[in-house]
Amino acid sequence: MALLAQNIDSGRQIGEAFVAAGFSPFECHLVAAGERGAQLETVFERLALFWERQLEMRRALMSPLYYPIAVLHLAIIGGSLIELAYSSWPVVVFHLIVRLLGIYALGFILYLVVRLTWSSETGQRFWLSLPLVGRTLSAAHAYRWITALKIEYSAGIPMPNAIADAWRASGYVGNEQLAVEGEQALRDGTQLSALVQRWRCLPRDWIDFIETGEISGALETTFAQLDDEAGRAWTRAEKRLTEWLPKILYFVVLLIAAWQVLSLASKVYIDPMTEVEKAIDQSGQ
Repeated sequence: MALLAQNIDSGRQIGEAFVAAGFSPFECHLVAAGERGAQLETVFERLALFWERQLEMRRALMSPLYYPIAVLHLAIIGGSLIELAYSSWPVVVFHLIVRLLGIYALGFILYLVVRLTWSSETGQRFWLSLPLVGRTLSAAHAYRWITALKIEYSAGIPMPNAIADAWRASGYVGNEQLAVEGEQALRDGTQLSALVQRWRCLPRDWIDFIETGEISGALETTFAQLDDEAGRAWTRAEKRLTEWLPKILYFVVLLIAAWQVLSLASKVYIDPMTEVEKAIDQSGQ
């Protein structure tokens, strides 16, 4: 915020100030579009709604994760109690600390991997290929794309420029190439509906809506309707993600707990019985 205020006070445009302050491409391009179209109030309302939804999704994802994490800790502690049956307590405490540190290290590594791959092009392709996460990301990108396009087009920005800015604000993989391609194709006379049909990353049902808007001359109304539909699709995708991701994690935790219990049970019961059978065989011989 200090960098943002400093850049605005120095006379820079608000969109440039957002770039200098380190905001995301979506936020920067959306603010720049609102500045060009004199719709900054609408843009800031959109950003406030977007940030609020992101915070709600983060909270909805985090709160159900506490239970499987607690179950994992209980499984590790329970395994250490079982280990007391055949080991001394200093050894058990050492193994408990090693297991806990291993779980924490694994969680930290996963966090770093997600952070690093989330912003890279190769990593985004991987996340988009996952069923739940990819569907949510695609819905969010489509929402960003149509929001930026609607704001710029309704403000009177030429369609080629609006399409280019929409791609740059969307967050799609390879958005710069798509922005240049879309701007050039529209300047050459290609219809937007034909381009949307070519762009497979956008929802397929948008093609008919945009084509109808072109024929009727009501593209602005069409963009507003698609914007509302994209928002609802993003909400549905977020709900599915927040519903199923904790269940998947809980299932993984149960597998880890079961593996630990079985391995400890093998040491407590199966290994001693094997030694007994060997001793019986030797005494019989």
